[in-house]
Amino acid sequence: MIHVNLGLKIFGLVLAIAIWVYINAIVQTMGGGPLAYKDIKAVEIRLMGEPLFLGKNVFVVELGRTTVDIRIRGPEQEIEKLTPVDITAYVDVSGLKSGKTYSPVVKFVLPSDVELVGAPPLIRVEIKDRNLQ
Repeated sequence: MIHVNLGLKIFGLVLAIAIWVYINAIVQTMGGGPLAYKDIKAVEIRLMGEPLFLGKNVFVVELGRTTVDIRIRGPEQEIEKLTPVDITAYVDVSGLKSGKTYSPVVKFVLPSDVELVGAPPLIRVEIKDRNLQ
């Protein structure tokens, strides 16, 4: 049974290997390459927007922490060169009111081929009236 159509079986195996090599070459030249994971530590969290101003008071925005650690996934060539400086993490404080504590999701700006792994982190944000301090 093994010797039946042996030439055809060998041809099929060689063809399958050739197709596999060809597809891998295309993926790598497109900047894809194999997928990789990387932990990025201490990405600085920035503030976007402005809290809701009620009157002429000036508000202070306090963050529970100023950096966040994340795990990302993307093409190996792209991931290898990324540092915390290349990633923007931000919290939108638009419309938040003074005297309250919030737990918004930290949002990220990442290169187009890179994605965040897992749920985005939450951070404690407190809006305080500067005149009451």
